[in-house]
Amino acid sequence: NSADIEQQLISHSKFHSSIQRSPEVDKAKVELKMSHGRSNQLREMQQIIEAISRQIMWVNVREEEELVFDWGDKNIDLYIPKKQESYSKLMSALEEKDKDLNKLKLKVDSLLKNPHPASDKIEAYMDTLQTQWSWLLQITKCIHVHLKENAAYSEFFKEANEMYNKLQKAHENIRKKFTSDRNTPLENLLELLKGLEKEKERIMENKRQVQHLVNKSKSIVRLRPRNPEEEKSCSPVMVQALCDFKQDQKVILKGNEGILKDNSQRSKWQVTGPGGLDMLVPSVCLLVPPPNSLGINMANKNEQYYEAILSVWNQLYINIKSLISWQYYVQDLTRINSLTVTMLSRMRPEEYRSILKSLEAHYSEFTHCCHGSEMFKDEDKRSIESQYTGAHAHYDRLLVQLPVYSEKMLRALRVLLESVSRAEDIIKVHEARLTEKETTSLNPAEVGDYRSTLKSMRAELEGKSAVLVSMETELGKAVHWNGQVGGAFHRCDVDLSIYSEQVNQLSDRWRRIQSQLDSRLRDLEGYLHLLQQYTTTSSVLSEWIGATRQKHDALQATKIDSITALDEHLNQQKVLNSEIKGKRESVVSVLGDTDACVNSIKDYELELASYSAGLETLLNIPMKRTMLQSPSTKLTEETTLLQTRYIELLTLSGDYNKYLGELHNNMETLKTSCLIQSTETQYNEIEMERDALLLKLKQTNQDRARSQKLEEELNHMKVSLESESRIKLCLQEENEKVCIKDFLYWKGQYESKEGEVRQFNSEKEKLERERSSLKTEIERLMRELREVEERYKSRLLITQTQFSELTSVRDSLEAELSKLRERPYAFAKHTQTDESGKKDLDPATLVFDGVCKMVTAKQLLDCGVINKVTYGQLLNGQKTVREVSVDIKLNLKGNGSISGVAVGPQGKMSLTEAKRENILSEDSAILLLEAQAATGHIVDPRANEKMTVQEACKRGVVYEEDRERLLIAEAACLGYRDPNTTKLLSAGQAMRKGLIDRVTALRMLQAQESVGGIIDPVLSVFLPKDAAMDRDLIDEDLYRALNQRPECYLDPDTQLGASYVSLKKRCKAEPTTGLLILPTPEKPMTVNGLRGEVSVTDLMSANLLEKSDMDQLKEGKLTCQDIEHRLRSYLRGSTCIAGVYNEANDKTLSIYQAMKEGLLKPSTTLELLEAQAASGFMIDPVNNLCLTVVDAYKRGLAGPEFKDKLLSAERAVTGYKDPGTDKIISLFQAIEKGLIEKGHGIHLLEAQIASGGIIDPRHSHRIEVVTAYKKGYFSKEMNQILTGEGDNSKGFFDPNSQDNLTYLQLKKRCIIDQKTGLVLLSIKKKKEPPQPITQKSTQRKRRVVIVDPDTNKDMSVKEAYDNGLIDHEMFLELSQQECEWEEITITTQDGSKRLVIFDRKTEIQYDIRELLEKSVINQSLYDQYRSQMITLTQFADIVTSKTKANRSSASSSSSSSTSSSSKARAAATSAAAYSSLLSSSTTYSPRITSTSSTSIIGSSTIGPSSIGDCSTITRSTTSSSFTQPDDPSSPSTLKHIASISVSLACPAEAVVLDGEQSPVGAIFDMEALEKISISEAHKRGLVDSISAQRLLEAQACTGGIVNPSDGRRLSIQEASSQGIIENDMATRLKPAQKAYIGFEDIKCKHKMSAAEAMREKWLPYEAGHRFLEFQFVTGGLYDPELGRRRTIKEALKEGWLDGRGAQKLQDMRHHAKNLTCPKTKLKISYKEAMDNCLVEDNTGVKMLQAASASSRGISSPYNSSTPGSKSGSRTGSRASSRRGSLDLGSSGPSRRYSIVSSTTYSRTSFSSSSMS
Repeated sequence: NSADIEQQLISHSKFHSSIQRSPEVDKAKVELKMSHGRSNQLREMQQIIEAISRQIMWVNVREEEELVFDWGDKNIDLYIPKKQESYSKLMSALEEKDKDLNKLKLKVDSLLKNPHPASDKIEAYMDTLQTQWSWLLQITKCIHVHLKENAAYSEFFKEANEMYNKLQKAHENIRKKFTSDRNTPLENLLELLKGLEKEKERIMENKRQVQHLVNKSKSIVRLRPRNPEEEKSCSPVMVQALCDFKQDQKVILKGNEGILKDNSQRSKWQVTGPGGLDMLVPSVCLLVPPPNSLGINMANKNEQYYEAILSVWNQLYINIKSLISWQYYVQDLTRINSLTVTMLSRMRPEEYRSILKSLEAHYSEFTHCCHGSEMFKDEDKRSIESQYTGAHAHYDRLLVQLPVYSEKMLRALRVLLESVSRAEDIIKVHEARLTEKETTSLNPAEVGDYRSTLKSMRAELEGKSAVLVSMETELGKAVHWNGQVGGAFHRCDVDLSIYSEQVNQLSDRWRRIQSQLDSRLRDLEGYLHLLQQYTTTSSVLSEWIGATRQKHDALQATKIDSITALDEHLNQQKVLNSEIKGKRESVVSVLGDTDACVNSIKDYELELASYSAGLETLLNIPMKRTMLQSPSTKLTEETTLLQTRYIELLTLSGDYNKYLGELHNNMETLKTSCLIQSTETQYNEIEMERDALLLKLKQTNQDRARSQKLEEELNHMKVSLESESRIKLCLQEENEKVCIKDFLYWKGQYESKEGEVRQFNSEKEKLERERSSLKTEIERLMRELREVEERYKSRLLITQTQFSELTSVRDSLEAELSKLRERPYAFAKHTQTDESGKKDLDPATLVFDGVCKMVTAKQLLDCGVINKVTYGQLLNGQKTVREVSVDIKLNLKGNGSISGVAVGPQGKMSLTEAKRENILSEDSAILLLEAQAATGHIVDPRANEKMTVQEACKRGVVYEEDRERLLIAEAACLGYRDPNTTKLLSAGQAMRKGLIDRVTALRMLQAQESVGGIIDPVLSVFLPKDAAMDRDLIDEDLYRALNQRPECYLDPDTQLGASYVSLKKRCKAEPTTGLLILPTPEKPMTVNGLRGEVSVTDLMSANLLEKSDMDQLKEGKLTCQDIEHRLRSYLRGSTCIAGVYNEANDKTLSIYQAMKEGLLKPSTTLELLEAQAASGFMIDPVNNLCLTVVDAYKRGLAGPEFKDKLLSAERAVTGYKDPGTDKIISLFQAIEKGLIEKGHGIHLLEAQIASGGIIDPRHSHRIEVVTAYKKGYFSKEMNQILTGEGDNSKGFFDPNSQDNLTYLQLKKRCIIDQKTGLVLLSIKKKKEPPQPITQKSTQRKRRVVIVDPDTNKDMSVKEAYDNGLIDHEMFLELSQQECEWEEITITTQDGSKRLVIFDRKTEIQYDIRELLEKSVINQSLYDQYRSQMITLTQFADIVTSKTKANRSSASSSSSSSTSSSSKARAAATSAAAYSSLLSSSTTYSPRITSTSSTSIIGSSTIGPSSIGDCSTITRSTTSSSFTQPDDPSSPSTLKHIASISVSLACPAEAVVLDGEQSPVGAIFDMEALEKISISEAHKRGLVDSISAQRLLEAQACTGGIVNPSDGRRLSIQEASSQGIIENDMATRLKPAQKAYIGFEDIKCKHKMSAAEAMREKWLPYEAGHRFLEFQFVTGGLYDPELGRRRTIKEALKEGWLDGRGAQKLQDMRHHAKNLTCPKTKLKISYKEAMDNCLVEDNTGVKMLQAASASSRGISSPYNSSTPGSKSGSRTGSRASSRRGSLDLGSSGPSRRYSIVSSTTYSRTSFSSSSMS
């Protein structure tokens, strides 16, 4: 031991000292040397023994911990999870300890090779450690079995107890829920029966679980006997060995059984083993096997309970079925007992026979169903039978009496029906004729003809009055015969009452026709008199006006050449003017006749409409409506024209009379003088002014058809101008007659005339003002005309409404009709006075038609729309509702919103049609539609109809997609609901409550104000702003904002802001409908953009054009071509990196061609091509062309391996589709919504900025970053990233310096092509390798051979590429694996020598001294190479790997977001390291040749940037086995195991292209080399139960259980029925499935997500957080309401998560490690499981690798010992064998190739090569 050794050292030191002091030093030198050696050997021994002892102690401590653990049933639910965790930690510790032991083994082997004096001792210690280590490994296997069996034990009893509780609840539920008796209604019984049938399905579901527990109980181990305190049973307790154990010469092998004698010690039990030998065995090595009587009893108990529930169900089913059949029987019984002779007489024989058959059938069914029923006793059954017999007898009696009654009664009814039919035909004919006309005529002859027609109709009706009398007589006869029926029978009172009512109705209609004929004749007689009087007076007046106008024109045309002639002319004009003025009374008389005629026509039309409406209501038959063209309108127009002609004549006459008087005065003054030259000048000026006025008159005449009042004014001006012209002519004539005598006199006259001219100018201005006011007056008259029409329509509507309310009772209808006959003019809904006297009306009857509903007069008084005076006049009948409605029309209906858009001279279309035809922009159209909805109605201008938003959606007037937005706008009129009080709120109040934002509220209120005022949704009227503020509809802030007239809408011409009032002013009102129609917008000027036309207004809003540029465009100083040229960099061209310039041969290449020629790597190529696609165009640098991706692909500028990725990048130009709305969104919005990975998106944005600016896909042009940020295209955080030059944006690789750069930095290193101006990436010349002076070693080669699968011919990599067997990417990869290394010694000028290794194939060289100085390699590695322990090729591979790893790690430390190329280089490290394990001859085959192949896709942890390195070709390889390097003598034997087609694809690719990843869908069994389901893996022991459940939960909560065979997603019910999961597992997965389909919120009928369910405590936190992790890792949190994924940002906005919860989800490194890796047996998170998956090529199913043995270099407890091996027992051999396996999931390069290999080798237990 150590103490003895220490003592010996001390003694020997003393002895050594004595020797040194000895005089015989020379002699002692030999002994001293031997002593030094002895000391070293002792120290080595001490160190190695201590090291071994420490390891032994560590192993013993672990052993003791496991031996004393209690595996009993106490607290099993608590210790199982803890023990699983500690077991995982133990396995991890063993893995680390295995490395230490291997190192220790190397030291021991070194000592044993140099014979150490204590070799036997050291070897003994080492054997002890080996034995202890093997024993500990055996214990871990036992622990694994205990964990598995005890977990099954715990799970079984938990499930059994749950099942018992479930059965108890089911039993209680079925007892309480399905109670019934004979009083239960039939409907309830039927519901109970359906419920029972559904309940049976649930019970049958329990059957499968119960049977499963019964089967499972037989395999449950016994745990109670492990407790020494447990009461001993009389029968012996059998135990089973879990591993081999040897004690002295006693041995118990794995699987042997024994009898437990004593278990009082926890760690060791006394057992009688095989052969009857007693031995102490560690309890951890023993298992008490099944059967477990307790578990079996519990399972049987559940089974018996289940059978009892079935019995209860059967009894309830019988009871309910018997009650249902009894209820049907009772219904038939009641029906037969209620039958009468009358009822039978109306039935066909088969009808009443079917009633009896139904009774017989239901009685038969009842007698069958009541067997075994608890609801009916024997007495009940006998009573039911007697009832059945009585019903039969009643039925037979009725059949006997039926013929006697029927014969008499039917004869009377037949005659009655014939009379009714004749009368009805006559009435229908007359009613149809009375409803043919809706108005009268202006032709007296036509009126007279129609009166004659009415008289003939009346005579005809009177002639057929006998039909009416006959009908009433026959009714009396039928009543008489009905009374003759004996009292014992029921009379047919019901039938006769129907006929009686029909006869009364027909009589009433007959009399109404008579009354209507009389009333119309009377009205037409009065109207004809008025019409004839009007015709006479108006024709006389019209003729007189024409004749007088001719007289006046003749007088004006008369030439006046003397003052005498002027006096005579003036007298004639005065006589004529007096005559004209005298006719004013005649005009007034005609106007009076017109009013009388108009009133008579309208009253007559109202009478006709009232009759039609009453008939429509009475008969409930809709009448065909046509647009009424009332003669009153034409009459009013004729009278207006007549009045206009008279006023025109009166004005002309008066003006001419005034002119003649002035001319008379002037001629008196000008008798002895003539005008000077200045007078002529004045005349010329007046003449010019006349010409100007004549031109204006011409323009005015063109508008005459539009306005008659305007025409009158223009005629007035024309007369004035003609008068002036005549004055000028007279002055000119008199100038010729009068000589010029007194200059001074005429100078004064000239000045006076100048004053007159000025006065004339002022008069002219006055006339202009009057003309403007007249124009306004004309517009007012036109509005009044439309109001008259609307008033008539309103009156007609009121009439129809009145009649619709008179349908309830016939008496009330007659009363109302009699009132109409007495006073036809007052027939309206709101009758207010009676002609016989004035009476105050009920205020409740004074109802007005508001915006969307009725409003009372009292409400209008309260809100200030009418005053008290008006209200009083309404009450006492001085004013009608109709009259007041006209006065307050603006408050009730407004003046109309913008209804549509003009198309052509006469056409018009709705706003939605204008949007569809691109006449209006989408934004402009939806805002105008919102304004319509907010002001009352959606308008269809084509049909001239108003409707609600819902009706408009149904009829296609608006799009369904706009429904929600328009309903919100409509609520501004109808009212928003207060969520707390349910009161109606105005838009302003809703804004204050937070229901709508301020911008929306202001927009709605502005539209309302421009139409009539702010709408009060409670009253449904428009109110002025002041009144609205007083009623709290708006606040002061909104009041001020509305006064400022904000630009809430879009100008259709410029797409700039505009107020609603300004848009209305541009509209034109239709003459017939009064609808406001917007003029057709001017088509904006456009220029060519990146992908289409760009409006110049868009360019101005993007700050690319100034307002002055727009003005110059309109003036023609600037053209669209000028704009295109100036903004070419924003509209067309791209300054991205266009191609490659090869300095070696002075050649310009496309980027893809440069990759083909080996100048660029595929990853770098993809980066540069994606930057081109995202910047606008793919560029052909040779031909200087800009192309789309599709065109570039056709021209060979990109290969098929890049096409999909480039199309995806091109969407940064054309726009991405929002999955929720299908709207086009920008690149940044796509990043925000998670459609594009953020890092990748930033690189594309950076490329856009460097090549010209951010691209706006909706407007197809570039904009500056600052502008984009101001417009809100991206956030502040993104703006900082894009405007800075941090490491986050260094996503591009410089192939010359191998630096990671931003795109802008890489562009700065490029050159400009002088011919084309394109940016080219210059590839520098490669330096020539140094010339060797001396060569030290021979070359070492590695050659790759490709086998053609068709010809079996070997070929080189180049030949295979040329023949198309491999693609370019594989060619580069395999070429890199081929090498021709040689060692060179270089002598420099200073004489020093440097060792260099050089590859002739790739021209790569490494300076060994430099690598040592930089610590890339260490001296130990170099020494191994120099000592030939490793070959030159192996040494070169290691150097290459370490060099690339150093370079990759350096770039990673400088940049948090590395580019794809740097990741590819990092990944290449493992590839190179792996390639060093392959033999020197590797065979690749382009196709799979083995029939046992399985297609797999390997996946490694690769970022999105490395997607470009993925290929699409599947390859297979075959490698020979190899031996350890230190055993060169070992032969190399080819050993073919299996063929596996492996495609190492990038999981990130799915994220970038599809937005989400699929979950782990299956398990890949690495030993059987097959894909299996997770449930199957659990059965095989490859996956533990907890991990299996977690993997399946991840599937369920992300879309459904994955079918491993084809990758389809199934519900848990479907998966269970198909056997993919067990039934008990399906039950446990239901919460996870709800995390996807949604938790139903009963209160608001809303589907809650998992996060919301956690917040509402519907989902436990642990399970909920687990589900959220699964969803986040696979693409985002799932929203079941919208059916799509949500980003963390969206989840924060929705309130699903708080900041801490979001941070926990995003920090995936710290996700819970709740899975046990089925391959390494270590704890991993779900993210790590996803990263380690393989992906199957044809189905896309992700597979997690699994093996019974751990891949981490430790003998797994899951694996049994190899047959024949004794490793594991304390006395076993030191030698053990392990099988190496290919780690398909380890991180590696993102390449696709296939490996068909198996590595088989032998080693000792602690060989370093065991660690994979």
